[in-house]
Amino acid sequence: MEVVDPAPHFEVLSREHRTFGDLEEPWRNPEEKNGTDGEQWELVDVVLTGGAPWGFTLRGGLEYQEPLIITKVEEGSRAASAQLQVGDEIVSINAVPLSGYRQEAICLVKSSYRTLDLGLKR
Repeated sequence: MEVVDPAPHFEVLSREHRTFGDLEEPWRNPEEKNGTDGEQWELVDVVLTGGAPWGFTLRGGLEYQEPLIITKVEEGSRAASAQLQVGDEIVSINAVPLSGYRQEAICLVKSSYRTLDLGLKR
C-alpha cells in the first residue's frame, strides 16, 4: 500500500478556490466590496459562543458548484443571538480560509468546542 501526503493537494485547492479577496485584509472590521457583477457586499466576523448546537443550516459547496450559504437560522439559537443571517456566505471558520468544499466546513464547525468564529460575506 502506498502512503500519499494529501497536504500538497489541499494547498493547491485552497489557493485556487478562495471566495474572498486579499488575505492580508483585516477581518475584524466589516469592509464593503464590489462583486464581479457590481453587487455590494461586506466581510463580517461573527463569533458564536457556548458550544453546539449552533443553530444554523449550511447549503452549497464546490461539490455542488455553489457558494457555502446559510439557509436557516433557528429562532433563539446561538446563531440567532450572534445575528447570523440567512444568505450569509461562509468564507472562513475559526480563522481558517475555506477552499469552498461543504465537507471541510462541516468538519471545522463540528471540531469547534466552545467558540465558533465565522468569516462571512454579507
